[in-house]
Amino acid sequence: MISRGSSFLGFAAMEIIQQGRRWLYEDGEGPEAVLEETAEQLKAATDKASQAAWTLVSAEALLAKGAAAESLEKASHARAVFSQLGLKICEAAAAFVVADVLLFQQDGQAAAAAASAAVEACQAAGDAKGEASMLLQLARAHLTSMQDPYSAAKAAISSCLRFRSVGDSQGEVAALEVAARAHLLYDPEQALKAAKEASALCDSTGNFKAKASVAQTLAAAKAQIATAQHADQAQSFSCRGDKSVQFKWPKVVQQNGPAAPDLFVVQDNASTSVELAEQRAPDRGNISSGHAHKPAVNFMRKAFKWTAPRHATDEAWYRQELVYLPPPREEVAA
Repeated sequence: MISRGSSFLGFAAMEIIQQGRRWLYEDGEGPEAVLEETAEQLKAATDKASQAAWTLVSAEALLAKGAAAESLEKASHARAVFSQLGLKICEAAAAFVVADVLLFQQDGQAAAAAASAAVEACQAAGDAKGEASMLLQLARAHLTSMQDPYSAAKAAISSCLRFRSVGDSQGEVAALEVAARAHLLYDPEQALKAAKEASALCDSTGNFKAKASVAQTLAAAKAQIATAQHADQAQSFSCRGDKSVQFKWPKVVQQNGPAAPDLFVVQDNASTSVELAEQRAPDRGNISSGHAHKPAVNFMRKAFKWTAPRHATDEAWYRQELVYLPPPREEVAA
């Protein structure tokens, strides 16, 4: 059983942790300002629970600053202190921060282990909303490791059900999005279904911040399904001996109009006319000896045009309709 003293210490420590998170995520305080405040509060703290709580707040501020190594060290220290004091809720909060730092470092396996410990701590403390958050963190950790997408989808669905039971629509949208991303790796149809459900929930609750990310996942699911369908059509066409593809080519109307001028012909004609204009007949007095010498014949390319077939066998090589007819044989007289 948890004594009243430890319960009071746990509530006080959680109040400190929530106050630090409000500074960082709601009030818009910078990490440097939060670190200065936590340093002053650590000097004034007398009990271990308060010191560990302010240490955890400083770990979150360091993570927001980008110092992952220092943040992991402080969060691990706070987690060990909370575990020693038997404060399960605070231990789960510290494990959540540890998993968040490990996810920032792209260490999916270690983050999954920390998130699993946080889930067990929340279950022991009876915190349903905290358990839903830890399950969501566990799903993200499995998704980051890229080893078992089924476990990621399972944890995300469990988190969605927990958020739905406590009435947290924002958490439910986040869990549905992670579930859709996990299903993208092995079942895009289910990913499309989860993404559509998350998009509908965003529209009904007015959560436009999460809708952009959900729309991106929805587009990825549609693209993957379309790619798979094209691959199936190509496989059917190439391997099963189908006479034609399963889709129709778009019909384009033949364009009619004057032919485009041939630039080479125009240039040749211009150069020839200039040469003829500059060339003069030789001066032989008033005696004419005929026309001046003309330049060589300029061969021009013949313009292309369509010609109608003249016989039934014309263009038959294209239609592959040629039939072999044996030559006539002379009848041998009996």
